[in-house]
This record gives sequence, structure tokens and C-alpha cells, in this order.
Amino acid sequence: MAIVTPEKVYRRCLNDRWAVGGFIGYNLEIMEAAVKAAVDVKAPIMVQASCRVIDYAGADVLYAMAKAYSKRYHTDLILHLDHGDTVERCIACIENGFSSVMLDCAEDPFEENLRKTREVVEYAHRHGAFVEGEVFHPVASPERFETSPEEAVEYVKRTGCDSLAVCCGNAHDIDPLYPKKLHIGQIRKIHEALPEMPLVLHATSIFPDEFIDRANAAGACREKSLNFTLADLQASFQYGVCKVNSALDVKILFTTAIREYMLRNPPQIDPRGYLGYAREEIRKYIAHKHRHVFLDDQKV
Repeated sequence: MAIVTPEKVYRRCLNDRWAVGGFIGYNLEIMEAAVKAAVDVKAPIMVQASCRVIDYAGADVLYAMAKAYSKRYHTDLILHLDHGDTVERCIACIENGFSSVMLDCAEDPFEENLRKTREVVEYAHRHGAFVEGEVFHPVASPERFETSPEEAVEYVKRTGCDSLAVCCGNAHDIDPLYPKKLHIGQIRKIHEALPEMPLVLHATSIFPDEFIDRANAAGACREKSLNFTLADLQASFQYGVCKVNSALDVKILFTTAIREYMLRNPPQIDPRGYLGYAREEIRKYIAHKHRHVFLDDQKV
């Protein structure tokens, strides 16, 4: 069992009606929950780390944890850097064993994005790693950014990236009260222009009102947002969408579970109690997402 690239699993789900969930691994408990949940339902496993997670835990430690869980649960595992902030960060993660990286060039002009991503691609491919690119342009609307088929084609051709994150109504930091809608027609056009390119969706929270109600009952004080629908998300899978990120919901639920446990057990001082409870809640939640969201009733 090994840390592997997403290549084989993307080829399996490309043009099919399921996708891979990319789950953020904030700590040991969440990473193990993600691995165990995927094993339980026989789903592919992708654990992701953002730059802040790496700053908190260390790329070497995250790799060691992923390797250990791959061995414990007798399964292959994809370890991915999400929203890498520099070329150097991507290279460092690859050097520490990450099998997939993404460079976030959202603030850069198109040509600079191309140059930096190409540099990462060249290094990654020499070392057997995968690169997720991202391309979009700003628009004068609450949706902030969008990706056109034309820029997607040029970007892929000139960078050589292995998968592509697109904005089709799903940009980060859209006003939570804006009624978000995935533009399936736009995703389809990009897929038709790049039929062999695995597409990736970021910022597609789909948790129901009950999810926030539970968090607020434990003291979260979060406002409900107008999220995408399950139908939106699953409609994209047949048009090349192979991976969907999952971070905000994991963060909310893990904190909610710890608060619930402490409210029910105020004298408790053993971290194994509340962290173990939170780990199990995350495991159940991720298993549910595999079965009812990402797999779309398909058997992986």
C-alpha cells in the first residue's frame, strides 16, 4: 500500500457519474477518519492539506501520518497540497512525499500563472507527482470569477497540468447570502473542449440547514448560507468533474462534535474522549458523503 497520484482514479471516474472527495486533513483524528470512512465504503481516498495545515503540522509529519494510515488500513492513499501559495511550497511538499499539488495563482496575471504552474509541473513530473492547475478571470458579478473554455484550453496546453480547477459559479468567498448556482452548461463546454482533462470544483459547500442548526445548538453562532444543491453537484460529474473539495463542512463538524462532547461531559479533561468522539462523527459524515454525494450510487 502506498501514497499514489490521482491518475488511475481520475481515469475511472472521468465521464462517469461519480467523483472523488478531497477531504482536508487538519490533524491526526480527521485524517484517520477520512481514511477509515473511505475504506468502509470502498471509496478512493484523497487527503488534502492547505498551507496553514502544513504550517501547523509540517509536511513531513503529514506525510508520515498518511503513510502510517495507508499501511494500517491496507489501502492506497492520495496526499494532496491544496492551494499552495508558492512554487517553493509545492516543491517542498513533493520532496516530503506528497503525490499531488496545486499552486494557487489567483492573484497573478494569466501569463504569470502559466509560468509558475509550468515550473511546478516540470518539477512534479520529474518526481512522479501530479499537478492540479487553476484558471479563471474576474467578472463584474457576485460570482467574482469564471472560467471560459478558451482560457482553459490555452492554460492546459501551455502548463501541461494533470487536472484543472475551474470556476463556474463556485468561486471562493462569494457572499454566503448570494443564491449560488453551478453553471453546468459552462462545465460541459469546458469538458467538450478538454474531454480527457479531469476537472476539479472548489468552494461547493452543500451541507443542509440541519448541519448549521447542529453547530449553532453547540454554540457556533453561524449564519446559514445559500449553498449549492446536491443536484447541482452531481449533474457536473458526467461532464469531467472528477474531484470536489471538502473542507468547511469538516471544520465545522469537528468543532461542533468537540463542543457537544464537552457540553455533555463538563468535568472531562482527557483529550482522547472529545477527540475520539469528534473523529467518529467525522468518519460517519465522510462515509455518508461518499455514499450519497460523491459516489452518486455508483460502486467504486
